[in-house]
Amino acid sequence: MKKFFTILAFMLSTMTAYAGGLVTNTNMSVAYLRNPAREGAIDIDGIYFNPAGTAFLPNGIHASAGMQTAIQERNTESTFSLFALNADHLGQSTVKYKGKAFAPVIPSARIAYNWDRWNIQASFNIVGGGGKCKFRDGIGLLEQLVAAQAAQAMQKTGQKVSYSMYSDITGESYQFGIYLGSSYEIIKDHLAVALGLQAVYATNSYDGGLSDIQINTVLGPQVIPNVLLDCTQKGFGATPVIGIDYRLNEKFNISARWQFQTYLKMKTKAHNSPAASTGEIAERLKNAQDGESFRSDIPGYFMVGLQYAPIQPLRLALSYRYFDEKHAERENIAGNKLNKDNPGTHEACFGLEWDIIKYLTFSCGYQSGFYNMRDKEMSDLDFQVNSYSILMGFRVNINDHWNIDLGYMHSFYGHRKVTTEVAPGMDYTVNYSRKNDVVGIAVNLHY
Repeated sequence: MKKFFTILAFMLSTMTAYAGGLVTNTNMSVAYLRNPAREGAIDIDGIYFNPAGTAFLPNGIHASAGMQTAIQERNTESTFSLFALNADHLGQSTVKYKGKAFAPVIPSARIAYNWDRWNIQASFNIVGGGGKCKFRDGIGLLEQLVAAQAAQAMQKTGQKVSYSMYSDITGESYQFGIYLGSSYEIIKDHLAVALGLQAVYATNSYDGGLSDIQINTVLGPQVIPNVLLDCTQKGFGATPVIGIDYRLNEKFNISARWQFQTYLKMKTKAHNSPAASTGEIAERLKNAQDGESFRSDIPGYFMVGLQYAPIQPLRLALSYRYFDEKHAERENIAGNKLNKDNPGTHEACFGLEWDIIKYLTFSCGYQSGFYNMRDKEMSDLDFQVNSYSILMGFRVNINDHWNIDLGYMHSFYGHRKVTTEVAPGMDYTVNYSRKNDVVGIAVNLHY
């Protein structure tokens, strides 16, 4: 029993990475959904992508309010020989599990005021997380533990056994970001710089685990105590942002943005089940216990992009982003350090915009994401696989003051297989993949 809880605690220690994993959210505007290479654009969403470039907007007020809806699946296909003892799928050692994440409303809002060479700007975004992920049938790592307990019972009795359980886990994460800054044209119409501060309020929650665990033997059923988490983690941090933009002429623009690492300390409030909050398992789930605090920094990152208009109605754009995961100090529920072997995340984007007529602009783009998680960092609850996305949409220009953005993004994910030896001669193999779709609408004002 002690060994069972120790392994379970190790498994649950991976959960925190779902609710605050690699912070690479970049779909900060609906305009991004129609063209992801936004760093070289001079537009109201430049408050995030190109803060210095907003200095070149016309004098007056510029504002935007948008909403995105995201649907994602996190799919794992797990193979473990002892899964064949499950009463619900006797004889089957490979099982598919599906986690569904749904974020019905991902809001964003921004406003800027320009006068002469100066600009002041503010924005609100969900800079990390943004939704809830439910594993209604549990995950392979959970079932693996109960299967191992059944195998121990089979060795003791010398008879065939089976097991059953109920597993339902939900993880939820939000990082609310508020940005305040200013930009200034050093060289009129050509060179601008920006300085700002982003503050983040982060909240994570975990609900669920294992219940109704039963090992069926010839001597009768053996019942194991429920191990359930019910905890929230909250924290606050802030970091500076700097930007620079060089506008050669109306055809060519290039910019860069640096956001420094955000020091983020989380504090836990919990109402866990007794089995999850006492004894050795409580030590193994240190950061899930009431009153505990731990680091969950947001990595610093660098973004650079350019935009070129070969002819007046057509604009081409390129962007590159690097996220420094390695130097962000992070701990999981067990109190172990994360990401120290991760050299960082890379994103590359291409986009184009075509003003079909005065009142309608068509946009499309391509994005690639390259993650560098090591096998030991991957788990059923926290994994990243390389992806590429196609994006497209329209901007409808109602008049000189109002326009509407409509966008859609679909992401294609690769597969990654990871094998772990859980006991001599016994492996646990998982094939990881995802699905993702995002749609959005935004209203923009220039006055």
